Amino acid sequence: MDDKPPPARRLELKPKDIIPSDSASRPGDGTEISVPLMLRENRLAEARAAGARPLGSEPGPPDAGEHPGPSSPFRAKEITPVDPPSPAGDPEAIRVDDILRQNRIAALESEPRLIAMPVRRRSRRNRDFTVILAMAAIIGGGLALVFRQNGQVAALALTGVAFLTLILAWILYGVMDNY
Repeated sequence: MDDKPPPARRLELKPKDIIPSDSASRPGDGTEISVPLMLRENRLAEARAAGARPLGSEPGPPDAGEHPGPSSPFRAKEITPVDPPSPAGDPEAIRVDDILRQNRIAALESEPRLIAMPVRRRSRRNRDFTVILAMAAIIGGGLALVFRQNGQVAALALTGVAFLTLILAWILYGVMDNY
């Protein structure tokens, strides 16, 4: 009983010390990443690789006068095609109409063909129902004729035919889906 409970451990996360390595660039100071800046850096690298320095160029970021400011979202984008357009009679040219026509033909050829299904056979459910009920009625009538002195047997025969009708109708039309 002399033991003290161990001290409660409190875990704390280390504070994050974030030291920015680069200062944020401002539009127009020539240090933000842009396509003209990359093109200029590529030209300077090519000139350094060739051993000659272009006249009037200094290594480092381009000056603010040469670099355009932020682009407007409403200005039309300049698109330079990589390949020249093909001449009018070129057999190697890509024609969208021909490609669409070939796709339609391929879709028609890949469709499943209509297969004539066999004629669905007629259900024998109604015929079997009437035949079984007719046989039950004949048997019940025969029993009623044999035991005609006793009215209870005739009532029992009629009740049996009605019960058989209900059970048979439930089996043939309720339980069996496709007969």
